[in-house]
Amino acid sequence: MSARAVSLKKHLPAVFAIGLLVAPGIAACVPDSSAPGGTIAANDPCSSQRSQLTAIGDYFNQAMIEGAVAGAALGALGGALIGGDWQSAAIGAGVGAVGGAVAGYYSAKAEANTDRTQLVGGVYKDLYSENQQIDRTTAAFRGVRACRTAEANGIRADYKAGRISADEARGRLAAVKTKFEWEVQYAEEVGGKMNERGQEYTYAATEISHFEPGTRTPTTAAASGANYQVTGPVLTRVASKSTRVRELPSTSSRQIGGLKAGEIVEAREVTGVSGGWMRVRLADGTPGFVSASLLVTQDRYRGDTAAVASRAEPQTAAPPPQSAGGVVQLAETNQIKQRALADDVSESRTMLSSTTFELDQPLTLAPLGAVDPAA
Repeated sequence: MSARAVSLKKHLPAVFAIGLLVAPGIAACVPDSSAPGGTIAANDPCSSQRSQLTAIGDYFNQAMIEGAVAGAALGALGGALIGGDWQSAAIGAGVGAVGGAVAGYYSAKAEANTDRTQLVGGVYKDLYSENQQIDRTTAAFRGVRACRTAEANGIRADYKAGRISADEARGRLAAVKTKFEWEVQYAEEVGGKMNERGQEYTYAATEISHFEPGTRTPTTAAASGANYQVTGPVLTRVASKSTRVRELPSTSSRQIGGLKAGEIVEAREVTGVSGGWMRVRLADGTPGFVSASLLVTQDRYRGDTAAVASRAEPQTAAPPPQSAGGVVQLAETNQIKQRALADDVSESRTMLSSTTFELDQPLTLAPLGAVDPAA
């Protein structure tokens, strides 16, 4: 046995320890609750909404690190075998953690469910649970944003009515902004963890798609239309006639609602996809996409106008079947929903850099109607 092998055998526990130390670093961190905006008083008007957001976010911050830990440990061992030193072990641990995090979930499921039918059913169940949790997280974040916007508007109303001074109003608005900055950062971290888990599920769905002949592999973001970019300022537009609101900027995408002629919506331009599209919000805060040709400026619309009242249509369709194709479909749906949350967070970043939390006229990005975070 070579001296290198003897040394490696002697220090094998340390090699695996390196892997176990590296792997937790793969998990996303959440904002420190002691940081500015992190602590929240019991009398904060948005304490309930924040509690809902952080409670649901904990689901995603329970990182699926089993695969990362195993991958890191094996990567550390492989690095040490190849390089023969602890630096190689550390590098191997990092690479193994990344690879293990992607394939680890499926590997663990396949090991626990040697029967293919059970394996498909187990992954399907996890994906369906993930689907519901993404919906709850998105609704909770929209609830937080609506509450913070309403809080800021209330402070401005108090100032305009002479109930508080300008200095007090500015101080209170700054405090609201600080709290919302923490909440936006929290949502960003949760979104990052969603995406990591999404990669694991997509890997699993790809492997499972090979079980049944004719089952396609999960569609990539680019192919599904989820690689769009929402750009530019928030614009006020009017629906020139009744029109469909779609989940993605594509005529083949699922319809999630509609606008009536004369409804005024907040809209932003969409790039990165063919055809002209704009992203709008329905009254319940649900984002969707409308053909830009069907939205006009208020001065060009000749009929009566009104604030948007349309809401997302209830999704009564049955979930996909518990099959390889159903697993693929759920993985793709979750990918779309993850992108919708990312768009919400991005728009909220725009709020933080706008006059929303100033005494000036605010930029309204919150839903125009009430939001039920538990929806």
